Amino acid sequence: MGKDYYDDMQDRPSRRSSRDTSGNRPNRGLIWTIALGIAICVVVIVIWYQFFPAQQQSQGKEPVVIEQVLPQVERIADAPTVVAEEQIRQPQAQPSFAPDTQARALTDRPASELPTSSRRVQYADHVVAEGQDLADIAALYNLKTQTLISVNQIRNIQAIREGVVLKIPDRDGQLYTVREGDMLSTIARKFSPSLGWKTLQEVNALSSEIIRVGQQLFIPDTSSSAMAQLADVAPIQFSRPASGVITTLFGQPYLNTVTGVTENLDGIFIVGNWGSAVVASAPGQVVDAGYEVKGRGRFVILSHEGGYRTSYYHLENVEVRTGMTLTKGQVIGSIGTSGTSYDRPTLYFKIEQSGIALDPSQFF
Repeated sequence: MGKDYYDDMQDRPSRRSSRDTSGNRPNRGLIWTIALGIAICVVVIVIWYQFFPAQQQSQGKEPVVIEQVLPQVERIADAPTVVAEEQIRQPQAQPSFAPDTQARALTDRPASELPTSSRRVQYADHVVAEGQDLADIAALYNLKTQTLISVNQIRNIQAIREGVVLKIPDRDGQLYTVREGDMLSTIARKFSPSLGWKTLQEVNALSSEIIRVGQQLFIPDTSSSAMAQLADVAPIQFSRPASGVITTLFGQPYLNTVTGVTENLDGIFIVGNWGSAVVASAPGQVVDAGYEVKGRGRFVILSHEGGYRTSYYHLENVEVRTGMTLTKGQVIGSIGTSGTSYDRPTLYFKIEQSGIALDPSQFF
């Protein structure tokens, strides 16, 4: 028993020593925790430098402004104008042209030299004031009286009174009603060789060169650097003075064989057949009749109510005399070529009111 006791006593220190030795070894869990923490720190540092270098480099520098570049949108000339709802609710201002300035500024150059945006004819409204006549209004806008007469389709100048609204174009010219067989090119050639069908298209803001019978076109006056209320109140109605074809229109350039100068016609030429009758276009009185060897030839001039006058030139013979009162349609002579060198019988017919020439085609 005693031996065993001592044996046991000898064995205990060795076992204690063994436990002490194992207690001094590092804990593996702690090592892995430290290693993992170091790894996480390294990863964080790498990520920081990977994704935020620009922020560090930009410190102390001015910020860079990035401008947004929008695509350019071209304006389509014939596209409908889109108006905002606020603009629709507000009354639209009427276009206006400053007398003697803007109206003539566009016509200082030939139509063919005007920029495309300026070629389209623009209109303004003018309310006739007390005491104004057509000549005063034309002078106010530095336009020809004939321009206002044509654009407003005036057949009675005396109807221009206070309160009447006239359309005022921004340049001289006239309205032309498209007829059967007309094309822009043929119309342009009728009025001016230098006009050109393309300019005519642009002036009238046409989307194509296609035109229709009855359509009204504005023909600009290249020689110079919608009023139904006026048309219907004419106190007298005129009719065609002779059968035949109208070959030269009112306002169309023609060569005056007497002076040798190209002028704008203030009447019309009607080409007919030999012996065709020429009749009074309206009831009136013969105030002049005579003969010019070179110029008017055999001619007759009638006076009508309302301050109108009609003239008939180049007659082959005259069957009336001064002082006679004629009814509408009464024969005054026959068509001819007197006073000219024309090959075919041609009547020159003119309508005036108060000394101002009117477009006969507006009456028949």
